Amino acid sequence: MQNILFREERLIDREEERRYIKDWFEKVPKEILWIYGPKSTGKTTIIEYIVENELFDDFKLFKSEKYNVKYINFRQKLFGNYDSFINSMTSTIDASSYSLTASFNLGFFKIESKLYEDIKAKNVDLFDVLFDELKQSGKRNVLIFDEIQSLENIYVDKERELLHEFLNFCVRLTKETHLSHVVLLSSNTIFINKIYNNAKLKVTSKFYKIDHLSFNVVKEWLSDEGFSSDDIDLIYDYLGGSIAHIQRLMREKEWQKEKSLKELLDEMVQFAWSEVNLFLEYSKKIDRDEKKYFYEIIKDILNKGYYIKTKDDDKIISVIEKFCEIEILFFEPSNNRVYANSRVYEKAFERFIK
Repeated sequence: MQNILFREERLIDREEERRYIKDWFEKVPKEILWIYGPKSTGKTTIIEYIVENELFDDFKLFKSEKYNVKYINFRQKLFGNYDSFINSMTSTIDASSYSLTASFNLGFFKIESKLYEDIKAKNVDLFDVLFDELKQSGKRNVLIFDEIQSLENIYVDKERELLHEFLNFCVRLTKETHLSHVVLLSSNTIFINKIYNNAKLKVTSKFYKIDHLSFNVVKEWLSDEGFSSDDIDLIYDYLGGSIAHIQRLMREKEWQKEKSLKELLDEMVQFAWSEVNLFLEYSKKIDRDEKKYFYEIIKDILNKGYYIKTKDDDKIISVIEKFCEIEILFFEPSNNRVYANSRVYEKAFERFIK
């Protein structure tokens, strides 16, 4: 396991994922690359590490002899309409707020003020402008968009859905013209499922899953951190291979030295249980029948490790969608199975099934 520090935290394992993504950029663009997986698997961290450390010679000065990278994390954008999307994608050349030190500003396409106004007035199509900008880059173009599902339910005008127009643009860049790589990230698996089952997008896309760490990797990592074999077994039983949860536990262990490891882990499960219970008991989105189906789903997850969606019952589908949207459940489109989004939720489910 390589010992790499990124933003003052250790970048755990992921050599295989980093190699896959970097190798992808070396090929001729022919497909959209969709990166998906459960929450807290480090998808965004991996991408940002690659952008900052492996695509640029000097990231602080945005210097790269080979790549022209545009990276936008839509999680940090507030979208209410098409204008807000334009503002997230572009910056005028004379904009004084443009900063070369903020990584997310890497996403801006710099355009003339007059052209910007024409785009906003819809006299010029934004995607045509972006296409021309990429044609003129003279480098290997790479576009990366995180939390792409944020574009849902926004319209360019009354008849044109922004997401539909955006994905058509991505197909044009990859499959049709080979002008640019496009990488789209999402932890919303219901959204990924829609894409996966869209006939046009399925043949123009590659789906790459980044999952939680295996036990062997967690064991190597935590052994390096000084944990005993018994402690590692206990941590993995409670948290599985969730990087974010394990890192949180390590911080809590440092801050609350008076508490045992078991106490800290039980607190994390209690927090997960409270999150599930709050949604079950107090959310107006869940009715009595859906609660019954939720218990049916989590019983299977505890017994088999997953629930397989074999029925087309609207209530079951609704429950799966609602709990996936709040990232308690994870739906795998390739095999139609539903899992807990991480091991800590499985431990929380045990408290519901007695």
